[in-house]
Amino acid sequence: MTEELRKISKKLSKILKKDRYEHTLGVMYTSASLAMCYGADIRKAMTAGLLHDCGKYLSADDQISFCKKKKIPLTESELEMPALVHAKLGAYLAKHEYKIEDSDILDAITYHTTGRPDMTLLEKIVYIADYIEPNRKEIPGLAQIRKIVFTDIDRAVCLSAGSTVRYLKNGGKAVDPMTINTYNFYKKRRIDMNQSKEMARIAWNALNDKKGEDIKIIDITGISVLADYFIIANGTNDSQVNAMVDNVEEELHKAGYPLKQREGRASGSWVLLDFGDIIVHVFDKENRLFYDLERIWKDGKITDIADL
Repeated sequence: MTEELRKISKKLSKILKKDRYEHTLGVMYTSASLAMCYGADIRKAMTAGLLHDCGKYLSADDQISFCKKKKIPLTESELEMPALVHAKLGAYLAKHEYKIEDSDILDAITYHTTGRPDMTLLEKIVYIADYIEPNRKEIPGLAQIRKIVFTDIDRAVCLSAGSTVRYLKNGGKAVDPMTINTYNFYKKRRIDMNQSKEMARIAWNALNDKKGEDIKIIDITGISVLADYFIIANGTNDSQVNAMVDNVEEELHKAGYPLKQREGRASGSWVLLDFGDIIVHVFDKENRLFYDLERIWKDGKITDIADL
């Protein structure tokens, strides 16, 4: 823990209730663990985790009064559900009392309770860390989410948001629209990702059927908007490359996934097939070594066919 975080922690230990302070430390260290897992900024994750509940030193009524006094805008849902107010208040206090200027950290504090569609990685980390930290009371599905989050954070966000929506609805309580929007967004993303996985699986099998060599699937969802997966393979000659290309096109077309764009067919040394969610690269051996896409996209995640 840095000296800055130690000072913040010491101050929070004096103003938060004991169990709230212990929860805060749990979120901070869980955020750090997730940041290490996903390559996020560990200092930012720890700072946002430590300060996420800093507004809870006040009662619910006092939180609303403070927001009104400081002209912090509150939605109708937040006024009807005071338990939500501490998030915006916490972001305000983080900036004005604890001198945090980083907008990524402030946004992570703001959205740690409701989430929001298409969160940044840091926002997702603090959102889910708040849900799974070790001091949390055991609830149905929590153990599953704790396991899943270190391999698929979007799925964990979807499951936790869905669990929150169901819990509130079953208890006859109001649900903030932002929480519902968060759940719907990540539920749709899960559906889209399942489609991408199916496409990647079909492409891999099509290449394998034509004896494609060293077929690699690279998950690029976290580093690019070009596609979800790159599939890379090579043949030993032009005829084999063309046969691999034809089979990929045919099998994906039969499954209902039409080709959007093709490049390089005339040469036979490197053919690119763009299907939208996946992009297939088929090389001859020499050009695969020369262009070395695996090195260029080394920040992507190599995915085993068994995982699809």
